Amino acid sequence: MRREKGFTLIEVLVAITVLSLVVAVTLSTLTNAIHATEAVSLMADTQQNLRAGLNYMVRDFLQTGEGIPLGGITIPNTGGTSAMQRPGPGTPGTSFGTFNTTWTALPAIITGYQLGPTTATSGVGTDMVTLIYADTTLVDANGHWLNEFPIFLSAGGGTAGCAATNPNPAPAGSIVTAGSTTTVTFDPTCIVINNGNTGLSPGDLILLQNNNTLGDGSITGTDTAISDSSGHLALFYVSSVNVAGNSIKFSSGDPFGLNASGASAGTIKQIQSPPGSGTYPTTTATRVWMITYFIDNSNPSRPELMRQVNLKQPQAVGEVIENMQLFYDILNAGSSPVTVTAGQGNPTQAQLPDIRDAYIILYARSENPYSQSKTYFRNNLETVVSIRGLDFYNEFQ
Repeated sequence: MRREKGFTLIEVLVAITVLSLVVAVTLSTLTNAIHATEAVSLMADTQQNLRAGLNYMVRDFLQTGEGIPLGGITIPNTGGTSAMQRPGPGTPGTSFGTFNTTWTALPAIITGYQLGPTTATSGVGTDMVTLIYADTTLVDANGHWLNEFPIFLSAGGGTAGCAATNPNPAPAGSIVTAGSTTTVTFDPTCIVINNGNTGLSPGDLILLQNNNTLGDGSITGTDTAISDSSGHLALFYVSSVNVAGNSIKFSSGDPFGLNASGASAGTIKQIQSPPGSGTYPTTTATRVWMITYFIDNSNPSRPELMRQVNLKQPQAVGEVIENMQLFYDILNAGSSPVTVTAGQGNPTQAQLPDIRDAYIILYARSENPYSQSKTYFRNNLETVVSIRGLDFYNEFQ
């Protein structure tokens, strides 16, 4: 009788046991690898959100103060009191209230110590900040930028147009105020305002300035120590753009309250010569960016870092950013040798024009909880920015 070949029961049980151990070890290793990958991915996403938001902020901080007076930009006011809206969350036109009502001019950096919403982890109001600088991106097909030439030459002279071959250009634009609307028309040989994504559009801010010397450019009407105005200026909100006519209009009722405000100072009348006459001296137009950063906590489970241009719709530039804190190094005006007060979280009104460095700290968490612990990973990122438009001072008195 032939003997049958095969495994005994004991052999089968031993094989199953060994196989089970191998599978268990393999699955455990694989599970640990999956969890490790998940943790790395969550931390990487958190870091990426922090870097994305910080990159935007650093870019804007570096340009802050460029092309505007050190004393700030004049805003409509009456008797040293103003009511200009401050950008904030929500639909365009809503805000955190007004800027400081004692200001007659906006400084390059407008701090907002704990003015933002309180998130689940911040404990107190988050910080916000508004940055102001002149724009240099509007360059037309001829290589001319918006404020390269004045809108017009009131005294005449020169040759009409701004062609490259013209050694003595004489722009032939105009500024006409009728009732509560001011129309600015640009000479198309000097600047074409419709230039794709960088062209002028409703909601832009335009700074008109000339040599009609009146008042001062200080932050408050009494703070003449920091006045550096050599002329007069006024800020306006673009209500509409006429591409065919190469013109823009400033009409009353804008959300900032800049156009036809009825204020006695900082308006279109003060840049006329004489004031209120409807006649303008040679005047230059500059587009100004007002960039505001704040935390939007409208969805408490996913707070976001928002970047708002003027009063246009805010855009998220950092996901799940739970807190933002800002500190500033401030030059002590008049100190000799020069001294700096470091790490000020809530600068005084008089200190704002002397901010030289900004410390930015963002706090973020992972977008999803870690599956093992059911908790979120958290991280923060910090940097310091030396503000190019404000950082010069003479160390050699």
